[in-house]
Amino acid sequence: MAEKPAAKKKPAAKKKAPAKKKAAAKKKAAAKKPAAKKAAPAEPPKPKLPKLKDVGHWIGLRVDGVGDRTLGRVAGLHVDVTDGEPRWAVLRLGPLAGSTTIPFEHIAEGAGRLWAAYERDWVREAPRFRPSEALSADDELELCAHWGIREKQGRTGEIAGRDGDEITSIPAES
Repeated sequence: MAEKPAAKKKPAAKKKAPAKKKAAAKKKAAAKKPAAKKAAPAEPPKPKLPKLKDVGHWIGLRVDGVGDRTLGRVAGLHVDVTDGEPRWAVLRLGPLAGSTTIPFEHIAEGAGRLWAAYERDWVREAPRFRPSEALSADDELELCAHWGIREKQGRTGEIAGRDGDEITSIPAES
């Protein structure tokens, strides 16, 4: 058998020491610099809610919920005492069940009816109020807790710091 000639070894490539040193120096410099604070992502603009004059026709409309089950009928609207804008829709749950309120911004209108993303049982567990009854800050905070509106968010942020007995929401004039 014939032996194969030994392969010639290629000379080892020379390392570029200066480039490696520069990269290492950059890494060290970057490590020493304090990390720049990232700006918080901008919140998307909040959709504009309809004005009171645009929702007066809601009175008497049926509100449907999850599973197309009727939650009740709008018996009235409550407005903020300072700006007069709607904050709560009062739902008549039935002749024996009484009335409760749903956050105005949680109701959508379409196809000649109103819709809220709640289950009927959850609505029926909400605190009860009469359509003609003004709401105090404590009443509204109780409602916000039931509807899952976090502290210092939405309506809870609007009424934060007010006295618990202070009237914050009144029935809208028909």
